[in-house]
Amino acid sequence: MGAFVAPGLRVLLKTNLLAGADPDKCVTTHPEVVFAVACLLLDHGCTVVIGDSPGSGLVYSQNTLKKAYAASGLEKIAGELGVELNYDISSREVSAPDGRMVKRFKVISPALDCDAILVISKAKTHMLTYVSGAAKNLFGVIPGYDKPAYHATLQQVDSFSRMILDLNARLQPRLQIVDAVMAMEGDGPLSGTPRKIGAIVAGTDANAVDVILARLMSIEPKRVGAIAAAIERGMLREDLSDISVTGEAIEEMIVRDFKPPMTYLGVSPGGLTKRGLMGLFFRLLKGYTPRPRIVAADCIACLKCKRSCPVQAIRIVNKKPQIDHAKCIRCYCCHEMCDSKVIRLERTLWGRLVARMVG
Repeated sequence: MGAFVAPGLRVLLKTNLLAGADPDKCVTTHPEVVFAVACLLLDHGCTVVIGDSPGSGLVYSQNTLKKAYAASGLEKIAGELGVELNYDISSREVSAPDGRMVKRFKVISPALDCDAILVISKAKTHMLTYVSGAAKNLFGVIPGYDKPAYHATLQQVDSFSRMILDLNARLQPRLQIVDAVMAMEGDGPLSGTPRKIGAIVAGTDANAVDVILARLMSIEPKRVGAIAAAIERGMLREDLSDISVTGEAIEEMIVRDFKPPMTYLGVSPGGLTKRGLMGLFFRLLKGYTPRPRIVAADCIACLKCKRSCPVQAIRIVNKKPQIDHAKCIRCYCCHEMCDSKVIRLERTLWGRLVARMVG
């Protein structure tokens, strides 16, 4: 543990707290794994905080956290160890200047106020990214209803996965640990079924950890969104030969008949009604997210915004840049790159109403 933290540091154990569920359902990180890691940190003289922002369209509130902590078994082990469960529901916007897909994130305060982050994820399948493991788990630091807003604006797996890499690069967890003792197969991350793998996977590189996890789950690593994005950026070699493994032999632990999500097999999830409702929900949440607006009168037409846009949502009209909000994915690259500070982030009237309802 001394390779990752120092005595006296305040360490956030970022678990998977997708929803308040019994640990046996494999929806959340098992409390015994969290207990073991917390003990190592306490023995090393660290202050431990356990936290996450539940997903599944849940409001990020103290009441939501209390129910999730209790149901998942985290309340019990925190009491036994005398460590803190996070109830600070505030969040802050942070810049991600090195982000290639997203330049700005709204992040829960405990992830910003700690000295170090250790991610303890749960090995699960995922309908969009195929695997929910190390890299994807950090998405939990996005508060409450801001999560589906990201899904609304980044509906394609490649763009969503590139955002996940930007988030990991911005927060830089010290260590990645995946609870793959009992995993979730099928249509995860919430509706799958438990399946034994019998492994703990750990490493400092989220992408490398996810490669090994995908192999254990008999899922082709390069089909996993974040892994494919990491290869695209040169963070992993195309043939994945730059990953070394210590411990048990991987070949002996692979679950050959592990059931992938239906989307992995090319099956579209849900019927027409469900897809229609989800589409409507995404459109509503897209209105919730602030959109960039160029103050044309002050714009010097340097066109940095146009060059920085990853989806070419900015065109030139009368020699000035203009944003096509139908194409805009709310990555805020244009806002980040505008030296003249003439791009404002504003919600529409509908967005302000939605913000009141979910806030």
